[in-house]
Amino acid sequence: MKHLIVLLTLTLLFTACEIFEPYDEIHYYDIGAEGYVYYQDEPIPNHKVTVSNYFKSKGYATIGPYDEEFTSDSTGYFCVKFIMRTRRQDAINYSIGLVNDTLYYDNKISISFTDLRNSKQNIQLGRLNLTRKHW
Repeated sequence: MKHLIVLLTLTLLFTACEIFEPYDEIHYYDIGAEGYVYYQDEPIPNHKVTVSNYFKSKGYATIGPYDEEFTSDSTGYFCVKFIMRTRRQDAINYSIGLVNDTLYYDNKISISFTDLRNSKQNIQLGRLNLTRKHW
């Protein structure tokens, strides 16, 4: 009887919660966003740019963030892409930000899925500025 109760409890636990599987059949938009990473007037090479993806839940809540990192090139230029959907969830909102060594965003830009759907080409972000030097 105890084994049956444990088995039922575990079954309920794993089936009652909505499980987010970000690596499962990821589909991306054809367009992305691009810009440059700067500190004051100096372009910053090899700096991490993070896209935080948020997904629609079956209820009213959102699931996420699921972060993907992209790196600026030797001139500070970066290009990021956005998840359109996974097998189970549609992406609904995105934040693009610069990450420092303590993993706090210096600044971030929000983009909705409607912005991406209505865009015909890559979104030009211009300069993302670090507020203080972290490298």
